[in-house]
Amino acid sequence: MFAADPAKRWTEKFVLFYSLAWIAVVVIVMATQAFAHWGDLGHMMLGVGLIVPLYIAPRFAPDGGQYLWRFNLWIGFYSLLQVYFGSALFFDVLHMQYHFPVTWILNRTPLFLYPMTIAYFTTYYVVMSLLWRAVPSSMKWPALLLLGYAVAFAETGGMANPWMRDYFSYGDKWFVLSRGSAAYGSIFALSLPFVFQLDGKASWSKIVLEVLAVNMAALCVYEVWAVILR
Repeated sequence: MFAADPAKRWTEKFVLFYSLAWIAVVVIVMATQAFAHWGDLGHMMLGVGLIVPLYIAPRFAPDGGQYLWRFNLWIGFYSLLQVYFGSALFFDVLHMQYHFPVTWILNRTPLFLYPMTIAYFTTYYVVMSLLWRAVPSSMKWPALLLLGYAVAFAETGGMANPWMRDYFSYGDKWFVLSRGSAAYGSIFALSLPFVFQLDGKASWSKIVLEVLAVNMAALCVYEVWAVILR
Protein backbone atom coordinates (compact mmCIF):
# COMPACT_ATOMS: atom_id res chain seq x y z
CA MET A 1 0.00 0.00 0.00
CA PHE A 2 2.80 2.40 0.83
CA ALA A 3 4.89 3.89 -1.99
CA ALA A 4 8.02 2.10 -3.16
CA ASP A 5 10.02 5.33 -3.18
CA PRO A 6 11.64 5.75 0.27
CA ALA A 7 10.97 9.49 0.56
CA LYS A 8 7.36 9.17 -0.51
CA ARG A 9 6.84 6.17 1.76
CA TRP A 10 8.32 8.10 4.72
CA THR A 11 6.02 11.03 3.98
CA GLU A 12 2.93 8.84 3.82
CA LYS A 13 3.75 7.19 7.15
CA PHE A 14 4.55 10.49 8.81
CA VAL A 15 1.34 12.14 7.60
CA LEU A 16 -0.77 9.20 8.78
CA PHE A 17 0.89 9.30 12.19
CA TYR A 18 0.56 13.07 12.50
CA SER A 19 -3.06 12.95 11.33
CA LEU A 20 -3.97 11.09 14.51
CA ALA A 21 -2.62 14.05 16.49
CA TRP A 22 -4.33 16.88 14.61
CA ILE A 23 -7.63 15.00 14.41
CA ALA A 24 -7.52 14.44 18.17
CA VAL A 25 -6.91 18.16 18.73
CA VAL A 26 -9.81 19.15 16.48
CA VAL A 27 -12.19 16.65 18.09
CA ILE A 28 -11.28 17.90 21.58
CA VAL A 29 -11.69 21.53 20.53
CA MET A 30 -15.08 20.82 18.94
CA ALA A 31 -16.33 18.69 21.84
CA THR A 32 -15.34 21.21 24.51
CA GLN A 33 -16.03 24.30 22.37
CA ALA A 34 -12.95 25.78 24.00
CA PHE A 35 -12.55 28.08 20.98
CA ALA A 36 -15.68 30.03 21.88
CA HIS A 37 -13.64 32.60 23.81
CA TRP A 38 -10.34 32.52 21.91
CA GLY A 39 -10.94 35.40 19.54
CA ASP A 40 -9.04 35.96 16.30
CA LEU A 41 -5.54 35.32 17.61
CA GLY A 42 -6.47 32.10 19.39
CA HIS A 43 -8.21 30.70 16.33
CA MET A 44 -5.27 31.64 14.12
CA MET A 45 -2.82 29.99 16.49
CA LEU A 46 -4.86 26.79 16.25
CA GLY A 47 -4.90 26.87 12.45
CA VAL A 48 -1.20 27.62 12.06
CA GLY A 49 -0.26 25.25 14.87
CA LEU A 50 -1.85 22.33 13.04
CA ILE A 51 0.41 22.73 10.01
CA VAL A 52 3.73 23.63 11.68
CA PRO A 53 4.80 19.96 12.03
CA LEU A 54 4.30 19.47 8.29
CA TYR A 55 6.92 22.14 7.59
CA ILE A 56 9.36 20.90 10.23
CA ALA A 57 9.20 17.27 9.10
CA PRO A 58 11.25 17.71 5.87
CA ARG A 59 14.37 18.11 8.03
CA PHE A 60 13.98 14.47 9.06
CA ALA A 61 12.97 12.95 5.73
CA PRO A 62 15.41 10.47 4.11
CA ASP A 63 15.96 12.60 1.00
CA GLY A 64 16.55 15.79 2.92
CA GLY A 65 12.92 16.75 2.48
CA GLN A 66 13.04 17.14 -1.30
CA TYR A 67 9.81 15.21 -1.83
CA LEU A 68 7.97 16.46 1.26
CA TRP A 69 8.71 20.11 0.45
CA ARG A 70 7.19 19.60 -2.99
CA PHE A 71 4.24 17.72 -1.55
CA ASN A 72 3.68 20.55 0.93
CA LEU A 73 3.83 23.13 -1.84
CA TRP A 74 1.32 21.24 -3.99
CA ILE A 75 -1.18 20.63 -1.21
CA GLY A 76 -0.68 23.98 0.52
CA PHE A 77 -1.06 26.09 -2.60
CA TYR A 78 -4.04 24.10 -3.87
CA SER A 79 -5.75 24.26 -0.48
CA LEU A 80 -5.43 28.03 -0.23
CA LEU A 81 -6.68 28.57 -3.78
CA GLN A 82 -9.66 26.31 -3.20
CA VAL A 83 -10.66 27.95 0.07
CA TYR A 84 -10.45 31.43 -1.46
CA PHE A 85 -11.92 30.82 -4.93
CA GLY A 86 -13.92 27.63 -4.46
CA SER A 87 -15.97 28.67 -1.44
CA ALA A 88 -18.56 30.51 -3.55
CA LEU A 89 -20.26 27.21 -4.42
CA PHE A 90 -20.58 26.38 -0.74
CA PHE A 91 -21.88 29.78 0.30
CA ASP A 92 -24.17 30.53 -2.63
CA VAL A 93 -25.43 27.07 -3.65
CA LEU A 94 -24.97 24.79 -0.65
CA HIS A 95 -25.74 27.59 1.83
CA MET A 96 -22.80 27.01 4.13
CA GLN A 97 -22.68 29.32 7.13
CA TYR A 98 -19.86 30.23 9.51
CA HIS A 99 -20.55 31.81 12.88
CA PHE A 100 -17.18 31.53 14.55
CA PRO A 101 -16.45 34.36 17.03
CA VAL A 102 -13.80 35.92 14.78
CA THR A 103 -13.40 39.05 12.71
CA TRP A 104 -10.37 37.99 10.65
CA ILE A 105 -12.21 36.91 7.52
CA LEU A 106 -10.96 36.64 3.94
CA ASN A 107 -13.47 36.28 1.11
CA ARG A 108 -16.23 35.27 3.54
CA THR A 109 -14.13 32.50 5.14
CA PRO A 110 -12.57 32.86 8.61
CA LEU A 111 -8.83 33.27 8.15
CA PHE A 112 -7.85 30.47 10.53
CA LEU A 113 -9.61 27.94 8.29
CA TYR A 114 -7.07 28.55 5.51
CA PRO A 115 -4.18 26.81 7.32
CA MET A 116 -6.55 24.27 8.86
CA THR A 117 -7.61 23.22 5.37
CA ILE A 118 -3.98 22.50 4.53
CA ALA A 119 -3.88 20.01 7.41
CA TYR A 120 -7.13 18.42 6.27
CA PHE A 121 -6.09 18.17 2.64
CA THR A 122 -2.68 16.73 3.52
CA THR A 123 -4.35 13.82 5.27
CA TYR A 124 -6.96 13.40 2.54
CA TYR A 125 -4.41 13.10 -0.24
CA VAL A 126 -2.22 10.60 1.58
CA VAL A 127 -5.21 8.39 2.44
CA MET A 128 -6.56 8.64 -1.12
CA SER A 129 -3.12 7.85 -2.57
CA LEU A 130 -2.78 4.74 -0.43
CA LEU A 131 -6.21 3.48 -1.39
CA TRP A 132 -5.85 4.36 -5.07
CA ARG A 133 -2.51 2.54 -5.23
CA ALA A 134 -4.21 -0.62 -3.99
CA VAL A 135 -6.92 -0.52 -6.68
CA PRO A 136 -6.42 -2.75 -9.78
CA SER A 137 -5.52 -0.88 -12.97
CA SER A 138 -8.86 -1.71 -14.57
CA MET A 139 -10.72 0.04 -11.76
CA LYS A 140 -8.52 3.13 -11.31
CA TRP A 141 -10.83 5.73 -12.81
CA PRO A 142 -14.11 4.59 -11.22
CA ALA A 143 -12.22 4.35 -7.92
CA LEU A 144 -10.96 7.91 -8.39
CA LEU A 145 -14.51 9.26 -8.52
CA LEU A 146 -15.55 7.14 -5.55
CA LEU A 147 -12.58 8.30 -3.47
CA GLY A 148 -13.33 11.95 -4.19
CA TYR A 149 -16.97 11.49 -3.20
CA ALA A 150 -16.10 9.52 -0.06
CA VAL A 151 -13.65 12.15 1.21
CA ALA A 152 -16.11 14.99 0.58
CA PHE A 153 -18.91 13.03 2.26
CA ALA A 154 -16.74 12.27 5.29
CA GLU A 155 -15.69 15.90 5.74
CA THR A 156 -19.22 17.21 5.43
CA GLY A 157 -20.56 14.65 7.88
CA GLY A 158 -17.70 15.25 10.28
CA MET A 159 -17.90 19.03 10.35
CA ALA A 160 -21.69 19.50 10.30
CA ASN A 161 -22.12 17.84 13.68
CA PRO A 162 -24.14 18.79 16.79
CA TRP A 163 -21.04 20.21 18.54
CA MET A 164 -20.61 22.75 15.76
CA ARG A 165 -24.26 23.62 15.18
CA ASP A 166 -23.86 27.17 16.49
CA TYR A 167 -20.67 27.85 14.54
CA PHE A 168 -20.88 25.91 11.26
CA SER A 169 -23.81 24.56 9.28
CA TYR A 170 -25.37 23.92 5.90
CA GLY A 171 -28.86 24.93 4.83
CA ASP A 172 -29.72 21.28 4.17
CA LYS A 173 -27.12 18.88 5.55
CA TRP A 174 -28.53 15.82 3.78
CA PHE A 175 -28.69 17.58 0.43
CA VAL A 176 -25.04 18.55 0.84
CA LEU A 177 -24.06 15.05 1.94
CA SER A 178 -25.76 13.31 -0.97
CA ARG A 179 -25.37 15.78 -3.85
CA GLY A 180 -22.99 18.43 -2.62
CA SER A 181 -20.41 15.74 -1.90
CA ALA A 182 -20.35 14.91 -5.60
CA ALA A 183 -19.53 18.53 -6.40
CA TYR A 184 -16.94 18.91 -3.66
CA GLY A 185 -15.45 15.50 -4.40
CA SER A 186 -14.75 16.50 -7.99
CA ILE A 187 -11.81 18.67 -6.88
CA PHE A 188 -10.14 15.62 -5.33
CA ALA A 189 -10.83 13.43 -8.35
CA LEU A 190 -9.28 16.06 -10.63
CA SER A 191 -6.18 16.59 -8.51
CA LEU A 192 -5.30 13.18 -7.07
CA PRO A 193 -3.56 11.86 -10.22
CA PHE A 194 -1.19 14.85 -10.15
CA VAL A 195 -0.38 14.47 -6.46
CA PHE A 196 -0.01 10.72 -6.93
CA GLN A 197 2.70 11.07 -9.59
CA LEU A 198 4.57 13.87 -7.81
CA ASP A 199 8.23 13.16 -7.05
CA GLY A 200 11.14 14.86 -5.34
CA LYS A 201 12.65 16.10 -8.61
CA ALA A 202 9.71 18.14 -9.92
CA SER A 203 10.59 21.78 -10.45
CA TRP A 204 8.92 24.34 -8.24
CA SER A 205 7.65 26.26 -11.26
CA LYS A 206 6.09 23.11 -12.70
CA ILE A 207 4.25 22.47 -9.45
CA VAL A 208 2.91 26.03 -9.28
CA LEU A 209 1.70 25.94 -12.88
CA GLU A 210 0.19 22.50 -12.38
CA VAL A 211 -1.71 23.61 -9.30
CA LEU A 212 -2.98 26.71 -11.07
CA ALA A 213 -4.21 24.60 -13.99
CA VAL A 214 -5.91 22.01 -11.80
CA ASN A 215 -7.50 24.71 -9.68
CA MET A 216 -8.92 26.41 -12.76
CA ALA A 217 -10.31 23.09 -13.99
CA ALA A 218 -11.88 22.52 -10.57
CA LEU A 219 -13.50 25.95 -10.58
CA CYS A 220 -14.94 25.30 -14.05
CA VAL A 221 -16.39 22.01 -12.83
CA TYR A 222 -17.86 23.86 -9.83
CA GLU A 223 -19.68 26.19 -12.22
CA VAL A 224 -21.30 23.18 -13.89
CA TRP A 225 -22.27 21.76 -10.50
CA ALA A 226 -23.74 25.12 -9.48
CA VAL A 227 -26.16 24.90 -12.43
CA ILE A 228 -27.04 21.30 -11.63
CA LEU A 229 -27.59 21.83 -7.91
CA ARG A 230 -29.61 25.03 -8.04
